[in-house]
Amino acid sequence: MTVRVGVIGVGGMGELFVRCFLESGRADVVAIADINETRLKEISAKYGIKKAFTDWTKLVTLPELDAVAICTPPKFHKEQAIMALENGMHVICEKPPAMNAKEALEMAKAAKKHGRTLVYGYQCRFSMHSRYVKKLVDEGYLGNIYRMRVHYLRRSGAPHGWFRIKEYARGGPLIDCAIHFIDLAWWVAGKPRPITAFGITYDLLGKYEVEDTAIGIVTFSNKCSMIIEASWLQNWYNEHRVILYGTEGGAQVFPHAEIHKKIGEHFTTIKPEIKDINTQKAKIIHFLDVVERGIEPIPSAEDGVVVMKMIDAIYESAIENTSVSIS
Repeated sequence: MTVRVGVIGVGGMGELFVRCFLESGRADVVAIADINETRLKEISAKYGIKKAFTDWTKLVTLPELDAVAICTPPKFHKEQAIMALENGMHVICEKPPAMNAKEALEMAKAAKKHGRTLVYGYQCRFSMHSRYVKKLVDEGYLGNIYRMRVHYLRRSGAPHGWFRIKEYARGGPLIDCAIHFIDLAWWVAGKPRPITAFGITYDLLGKYEVEDTAIGIVTFSNKCSMIIEASWLQNWYNEHRVILYGTEGGAQVFPHAEIHKKIGEHFTTIKPEIKDINTQKAKIIHFLDVVERGIEPIPSAEDGVVVMKMIDAIYESAIENTSVSIS
């Protein structure tokens, strides 16, 4: 079976999706859509895609499509995903799932109602390093995971354009970048139920409509906690790291697997030799497996709702200057 795909939004990420679909040998990119007509013509010519629309609604009503990839600003995710699902298409949507958890829940309900799959582009879950650590956690090798630490910090890395506009992006590095690591840590730790959050945001260096830095803590029903630091701009080095702390050992999940554990009388560092894969391609292959074989999606639409609840609560806390409950 060749999966017939449409891609909405063919900027940098959208083009990557087009390329990964075509290189898989299992998909045909039938149509693309983008409001930038010049970019649309460029990608259409480069990849030989005959159907190209400046109006995305024409794409999601094509009867020949099996699936749609959404690579547009978060403002448009809900409407585009729901219309595609209503028209019988499976959907892979780039992060963040939506502008907020309410929208993500509507998307998840639409997928269930119409019997189609909604998957989000959390490619970090497909890293062999991530899967190695998750297996150790699942097997109890690290004991009970009682805290997590997420750092997605750039010294100078604020994207341009709509990323800085609240109407289109909702927020800055927390929802744009750190959401990858929040999802990753939560998934590796076994997806505990979040119950409270506290957060603070800053816009001292960027002076954008959205924050340039966000700090948060989320607590979970199993007494675990997650500390989150996210920034596009900081007067320090780049820091990208996900670490889990357990009662029997600790593990770094990103950028590579590293285990710290006391063996006998001595603390020991284990750095496994793991050959990683192209995670962008892996998430596309997984999506095609979901479409063709009906396997369980990673992540699920419901996972997207929970992650958005954490993001919502941190932003709400930053505004209210108090801790916020997560229902």
